[in-house]
Amino acid sequence: MALCAVLWSGSGQTAMPHKHVAIVVAMRVEVAPLLAKMKTQPLHVDGVELFELPEAMVAVGGIGEKCARHAAEVVIEHAQPKLLVSAGMAGALSPQLKVCDVGRMREVVDVATGQRYPTRGGEWVLATSPGISDVAEKGALLTRYAADAVDMEAAAVARVAKERGLEFAAVKAISDDSAFPMPPLTRFIDGNGRFETRQFLVYIALHPKWWATLAKIRKNSKLASANLCRELQHLIDSSSQ
Repeated sequence: MALCAVLWSGSGQTAMPHKHVAIVVAMRVEVAPLLAKMKTQPLHVDGVELFELPEAMVAVGGIGEKCARHAAEVVIEHAQPKLLVSAGMAGALSPQLKVCDVGRMREVVDVATGQRYPTRGGEWVLATSPGISDVAEKGALLTRYAADAVDMEAAAVARVAKERGLEFAAVKAISDDSAFPMPPLTRFIDGNGRFETRQFLVYIALHPKWWATLAKIRKNSKLASANLCRELQHLIDSSSQ
């Protein structure tokens, strides 16, 4: 659900110290309030942006599992963390979850393989799916996996954490509820996991039925990002003590 975040948004090559926590996100805008605390430029490594915070490192790698895996591998090499975190926006599957709710996962399930990954502790079950889920698909995921939310990246990050013997956590903010109709966002992701914003806006301009939806997505995503960053800061603080 990182795609929702881009709709409200608008290099230095220095060495970075090891960090206890490494956070993988698809898009910079998902964690903009957290990155606003940075005083230096990000490091660009093989298509991944690395942001150094006082007690953590954030890797922005692009949308989808392939990009998330690559970003996780890059940030592990540079930060040597003990805890690897998947963070970002997610769509609600459970009707009980509302926009801007934030939760930590207790389990991540890969829809493509059925593999389940436990975390260091949380309350929600997260399904990782290769595309943006519409209302009908959300209902099917809820029924099949008893999952609370859906994203596009967390399972890949969890897989890397398992392979490297690291602790894994996932923190997600709800950007759209279970009954929210989504425009066809997936078709605007390029081969590098980047969202083609200009092409999408042209599409929206030609389809007035999505205008109100787009305005709501922008508002919801900005609020969800603020809540997500507060939760991530709590996680960083508690993990660094």
